[in-house]
Amino acid sequence: MRIVHMAGLLFAALLLLAAPVLAKDIDLVVPSSAKQGTAVVVTAVLDSPERTVRFVWQDKSLNAPVVSSRRGWEASFLLPVPVNARNDIRIRAQAGKSKASATIRVLKVDWPRQTISVNRNYVTPPKATLNKIAADRKKTAAVLKRITPERSWRQPFQRPVPGVITSAFGGHRVFNGEVRSYHRGVDLRAPTGTPIRALAAGKVVIAEEMYYSGNVVFIDHGLGAVSSYGHMSRIDVRPGDRVTAGQQIGLSGATGRVTGPHLHLGLNILGQAVDPLSLFSKQ
Repeated sequence: MRIVHMAGLLFAALLLLAAPVLAKDIDLVVPSSAKQGTAVVVTAVLDSPERTVRFVWQDKSLNAPVVSSRRGWEASFLLPVPVNARNDIRIRAQAGKSKASATIRVLKVDWPRQTISVNRNYVTPPKATLNKIAADRKKTAAVLKRITPERSWRQPFQRPVPGVITSAFGGHRVFNGEVRSYHRGVDLRAPTGTPIRALAAGKVVIAEEMYYSGNVVFIDHGLGAVSSYGHMSRIDVRPGDRVTAGQQIGLSGATGRVTGPHLHLGLNILGQAVDPLSLFSKQ
């Protein structure tokens, strides 16, 4: 009887080892809809710790780190909704053997048109400035392509200046009668000398004078999110500096291609320019 009993236990143990492991649940938290040109926070909430969550949408994918939160374990990233998006966006998330999916309905935006008069050198730049402009664009493009694997940003996001919107994101711009590309940021009223604050924690990757942007700062917030602050009168940070949300990074001004003092606030997510004000509950 003792031999039979031990054999039974061994057989039961083998059955347990062979039994499929049940996948843990994932709650995928996304808005039901989003406008073209906005930033969307996508969060996967887990009931057990994993190293990363793999998010997949359209032909893109991203691995986001899992962190402890009041909801348990979660991974978040900022999803860009392109200005010309036509189809709804389906998001899939996977962590270990757990999977989840959700769909975000894309809402069309009727983008405005804006006519602006500026110094003609900023419409047809002198030949002597072309090398600098090319270097500025090359440096900026390299920064906007980077996808730092760590996530520095946390909600809520901080408004860099209190001023009202003077030029909205996404409008088609006509400079001195010549049609240019859409506005890739938002202009906020900010008299010269207004403190400018980082919208989220991150690492300063550019802090210098550029032809069109004037004195400008770029901050890498991780997972492909990069904010920029243009036309500053003074820069208070240097490349490599770590900043916290709401930290002063400089003062507003009227450097570069401007009609007057203001802050040009930009946000690029995974290479897509989106409206940074879509991150704030109150604009």
